[in-house]
Parts: sequence; structure tokens; C-alpha cells
Amino acid sequence: METVDYYHEIFHRATSIQREIDLQIPRIEKKVKQEINLSDILKDKELLKLVEKLYNDGHHSRAVEEAFKLLNNIVKSTVKIEPELDGSSLMKKAFSANNPLLMINSGESQSEKDEQLGYMEIFSGVMTGIRNPRAHEHDWEDTQQRAMELITIADHLIERVRLAKRK
Repeated sequence: METVDYYHEIFHRATSIQREIDLQIPRIEKKVKQEINLSDILKDKELLKLVEKLYNDGHHSRAVEEAFKLLNNIVKSTVKIEPELDGSSLMKKAFSANNPLLMINSGESQSEKDEQLGYMEIFSGVMTGIRNPRAHEHDWEDTQQRAMELITIADHLIERVRLAKRK
């Protein structure tokens, strides 16, 4: 009987400890999220300056929208083509696999051609799938985590534009 009581007491203590841990998890998660700053992640200073306040003030969807509008405008000003070209069609023309205006690489090997095609599709896709919904829907919402992930994608793509060679 003492063995049963002993194990019952251990189970009771373990359950009590688990309850205490469960109560602390939201506080710990919040603290971890607060410690991650966009300034620790983003490389592009222009992007950081544009989105940091929006993001920190909780305007996550707006910060994402502005990040991808900046990407669009950087591509547009870099390629200097028809001003009416915008979004997905601009990206397809700028990063075309067959006749790119901006070359991600030298385009000599099949792998480099595949990379050019892949990035053209990524650039085009983010305009359609990320920028446009936030630009056209007034009530679009993003969590803090999702916004950080999407802004990080924009940062990477902006870097690729800045490193690309004009043809």
C-alpha cells in the first residue's frame, strides 16, 4: 500500500509541476517573440526603414504590403521599362528565362537557366500571392510571425535584385 501512495504522490507532484509550466509557456513565448527584431534579421536598410515601425506597431499586413511594393518599385526602377508594367507581368519581363533584363547569374549552365526561371516564377508569384491580396483587401490580417517570414522573403528578393546584372 505504501508503494501505491508513493507513486500517487509522485504523480500528483508531476501534475502540479506540469500545470505551473503550462501557465508559464505563454509568457515565455511572448518574451521570445519580443526579443526577435526585424533589425536583427533584415539586410536591406531601405526595407528596414520602411517596415520597422509598421511591424513594431502591430500593422503586420501593411508592413508586408509595403515590403513587396518596395520590391516592385526597386525592380521597376532598375529595369527602366514601360511604366505601366507592374507586379507579376513586370517580374516575368524583368526575370524572363529566355530574355532577362535582370540576370540572376550568367545563364551558361542548365542549372543557372533553371535558377533564372525559378526566380522569375518566385518574383511573379510573390506579387500575385503576397502583395496583391494585401493591396486589394482592406481587412487582410497577418500574424506577427507570418509577417516576419514574408518580410524576410522580400529582403532576400531585394538582395537578389540588387546583385542581379542588367542585360
